[in-house]
Amino acid sequence: MYTIFNTPGPNFSNDHAIAIAKKLYDLKVSVVKPLSSDRDQNFLLYLDDNPIYILKISHPAESFNVLDMQHLAIQHISLLDAKIQLPKEVKNVDGDYISLYKYSEVNYFIRLVEYIPGKLMKDIAHQDKSFINMLGVFLGRISSAFQGFEYENSIRKFPWDISQTDFLYNNICNIDTKKKQIIIEKILKNYENKIYGIKDDLPIAIIHNDANDHNIIVNQDNVPYGIIDFGDIIKTFRICEPAICIAYLLLDKDDPIQIIAEFLNAYQTIYSITELEISIIIYFICLRLCVSVTMAAYRKKIFPENEYIRVTENQAWRFLRNINHLDLEFCSDQIMNKVLR
Repeated sequence: MYTIFNTPGPNFSNDHAIAIAKKLYDLKVSVVKPLSSDRDQNFLLYLDDNPIYILKISHPAESFNVLDMQHLAIQHISLLDAKIQLPKEVKNVDGDYISLYKYSEVNYFIRLVEYIPGKLMKDIAHQDKSFINMLGVFLGRISSAFQGFEYENSIRKFPWDISQTDFLYNNICNIDTKKKQIIIEKILKNYENKIYGIKDDLPIAIIHNDANDHNIIVNQDNVPYGIIDFGDIIKTFRICEPAICIAYLLLDKDDPIQIIAEFLNAYQTIYSITELEISIIIYFICLRLCVSVTMAAYRKKIFPENEYIRVTENQAWRFLRNINHLDLEFCSDQIMNKVLR
C-alpha cells in the first residue's frame, strides 16, 4: 500500500540528468545541482550559468493520476491568481507535460518545471507577527485559488492525509520509546473523540496538503510569494490546509495559541472558514506532527541514509511533548476567543 514510501526512489547521476534534459527537452545545461527530496529526485538546471528549471524524476511507484492532478491544479491556480509563483510545467519535445522514461527496465515519469527564485520559509530567521500575517494571507490566497478545482481521483489512500489515521495506528510501534508512543496515542484518542459525530459537517476540498516551511518560497523582501511540491495533493477536510502550515510555523516557537489566532485572522481576510473548523484546528495541527514523526520513524529504518526524512523530527517532538501537557479542549476555546469572526 505504501510502496512509494518503503521502496527506493530514483538515483540518477548528474550527467544522466543532463542527458535527460537534452533528450526530452532539447536543453543545453551548463550546470546541474541535485536538490534534497523526500521520495523523488530533483535537479536544479542552469542554462548559461543561471538557474532556470528543475528536472523532477518521480518515484517509480508514483501514479500518473497524481502527477496529472498536480499539473491541472497548478494551471487552475494560475488562472485564478496569477501572482502566486508556482512550479509551472514545461512541455517536452513531443508537446507533453509528463514524460515516460525507461531506464534499466524501470519506468519513471519525468517533468520539467520552472525554477522560482527566492529562499525557503525555513531560512527566515525572524518570523514575527508581520510575517505570520503575510503567511496567513498568502495561504488564504492559495485556498481561494483552489476553489472550483475538481479531479476524478482526488480521494486516495495516503498516509499524509491527516484525516486518515490508519497509518498512525499501524506504525506507532516504530517509534523508539514507549513514552513517545503514549504521546501519539493520547493525541489520537483526543482527535477521535473530538471528530466523532462532526465529520460530515466539515467541508472538504482539494488542497495542496504540504504547505510547510520547505515548500513556501519568500521573495527578496521575505514576503511569501511562491509554493512548490504539489506531490501530496488530495481531497480531504479543507481545514487541513491551514493546520499543516501552522504546524510547521509553530516549531520552536512559544505561545502557540496566539500564533494560531494571528495566522487564522490573516487567513480569513482572504478565505473564510467555519466556527466548527476553527474549533478543531488544534487537533489537526497536533495530528500532522504525529504523522511527521511516525513517518520519520517508519522510513528511517528503511532508508537510514536519507537525512531529509527526519528534517523536522526533533522540533516536532519538542512541540508534541509541550502540547501533551495542555488540555486541547481548553486550547480550542482560547483560539476561538482570539479569532475574529
